[in-house]
Amino acid sequence: MNAVTLDRAPLGTPLLLTSTHPDGTVARRLASLGLRRGARVSLLQKLTSGGRIVSVSGGRVAIGSTVLAELEAEVAP
Repeated sequence: MNAVTLDRAPLGTPLLLTSTHPDGTVARRLASLGLRRGARVSLLQKLTSGGRIVSVSGGRVAIGSTVLAELEAEVAP
């Protein structure tokens, strides 16, 4: 699998985040939650709003669909 945005990535697949959000403020907030380039993540659940529950750094974070569409990942080796 090549790079895919997190709003289209499959649930339960270990992923490696390859890009961060283009807006610096949003990128810093995501980084404080563990969502930074090189982080290992997994999508756990789809939300009715289009967002996802993301597992990162031993925790779970709800991320909206517009933010997910800006984050790219690849299947983790």
